[in-house]
Amino acid sequence: MLDYKQVNPDENIQYNFAYLIDTSDSVGTNTLEQAKDAYISLTNSLIEAGIADVSRFAIIPFSSDASVETPQNATEVISTIEGLSGNGFTNFNAALETGYKYFSSLPSGALNIAYFISDGYSTIGGSFEDSAKALQEVANVQAYGFGPANIQELSIVDSEQPEIFADSSQLITKLSANVGALVSSNPEIIDSNNDIEIASPPSEETNQPVEDSSSNSTGQEVQEKEEENLVDDSGEQTPLELPEPQNQSISPELEIDNVTNLGASLDPLTDAVLPVVNIKDISIDEGDSGSNIAQFTVNLSSPATEEIQFSYETIDGSATSDSDYNQTSGQITIPIGETSAKIDIEVNGDSEVEPNEEFTLKLNELSSATFANEQTEYSKVGVIENDDVVQSSQIIPQNEAPITQTADNKILFDGNLLNLESYDGEVEIELNLSGEALYDNTVGFYEIDNAQGTITDPVTGNQLNPSDGQAYIELAIKLREPGLNLTLDGQSSTTVKDTLSGGKYGLFLVADGDVSSLEEDFTQVYSSFSEANSDKFQHIRSLGNNTLGIEDLFNGGDNDFNDMIIQFEITEV
Repeated sequence: MLDYKQVNPDENIQYNFAYLIDTSDSVGTNTLEQAKDAYISLTNSLIEAGIADVSRFAIIPFSSDASVETPQNATEVISTIEGLSGNGFTNFNAALETGYKYFSSLPSGALNIAYFISDGYSTIGGSFEDSAKALQEVANVQAYGFGPANIQELSIVDSEQPEIFADSSQLITKLSANVGALVSSNPEIIDSNNDIEIASPPSEETNQPVEDSSSNSTGQEVQEKEEENLVDDSGEQTPLELPEPQNQSISPELEIDNVTNLGASLDPLTDAVLPVVNIKDISIDEGDSGSNIAQFTVNLSSPATEEIQFSYETIDGSATSDSDYNQTSGQITIPIGETSAKIDIEVNGDSEVEPNEEFTLKLNELSSATFANEQTEYSKVGVIENDDVVQSSQIIPQNEAPITQTADNKILFDGNLLNLESYDGEVEIELNLSGEALYDNTVGFYEIDNAQGTITDPVTGNQLNPSDGQAYIELAIKLREPGLNLTLDGQSSTTVKDTLSGGKYGLFLVADGDVSSLEEDFTQVYSSFSEANSDKFQHIRSLGNNTLGIEDLFNGGDNDFNDMIIQFEITEV
């Protein structure tokens, strides 16, 4: 939790650093360790350069939500980073909002620098453009990616131009160069008291993640992602003392026992702090039949001193009412002295193999309290998790899934890339295909040189990268594995078997056709790397459980990734 004792003015402070780090399930253990190594190396470089002694630090890990830690010194920074672990979805919006709030709380007079590291792209939390712009107004934002990271989304985050690296050594070299630049130059200071003008405020869905679970009356486990309670009602209320801002458009905040209440308002009659309404994103297994209850818990930061009322309603996302869940609306009253309420949503089970689906619970018309996002409406996401894939491990929706391991603990997937590098010889691969598409699609495999997707022309020796666009796509097709030419006729299913040697493989999709039908038009061919695609959209996504989902429509279509579903089984020969 952010301790605002640490943001008092200090004439010796010259730099404010925020390390934003993706800790979602999609990152996987190996990539998360690389990102941690990069931040630890950066911190050591700052120590060696003498910069750490005149700096403040914040660590902002993000997955489904985001939290902030403010270590007292560089040594604590390193220990905090070492303790990070992965879970959840990927929410750029929460990360950027948290970074914005951190810098906005600081005194002026120091250079603000935010580093942002992710291996993928945002999957929940909605649009993050406004949050990115807000953070860029108060800090120099430098975004970096690993492997299949989406360059278009990182471009929104970065103040200038993001970079993607194959491994941590390249990123460490880059960050070390940044430290050298800080030492040798005197850049214009960006401080948190600039006049910030944003066309619309950052998204309302910033949270702090602490995963918790509870069971509802049906026995189905509901996963909740807990938000930090930013109000400590055990002490007296004292105002947070910040330097007098110049043209600052940030609303004043309250401090209670040195913890800032980012969401509370004062009752105009009593000057008492109104309770803050918090609610958490949840997830629940879909089930094969009947119905289950997805239960949202609404928590107050302090007991209600008078009746608190609000309205609620569900809104369709990828999950649709009546089919996937039963649409619900109503009004809740929390009696005096109580601190919570429950909202039950009925979820309909089925046995169809499909991606996870989401709906939104929206709260509004609140009286006698304030929402944690300081807005008049407050929304959270319910995720209906598909549980119909043969293997039992959890599916990760709408994201590159975590690195998946086989029974012998060998790595099988790295994002949406097939990773067989841990196998010494050939493996037998069995692919079970199914689809919901109107198109007749073809999928092929090609071996890549590294996680960035580099491929080499065996005739000329020239190397091409996804940024080379059509030339890259053409060479990928030439390098395809001849025995793994997967063709599916619309809404059907089939099984294909072949052998592959150890290595790392990308995929390509020929939408509504096959390789022989391409001629000179490659606009309907999409690879694992969105940068190579004509529309720059992702079309191949890991769903977890050794399963890939394919989206065959230009510009991402309906983004359901069920036009082809490919489940992998690997046996070492």
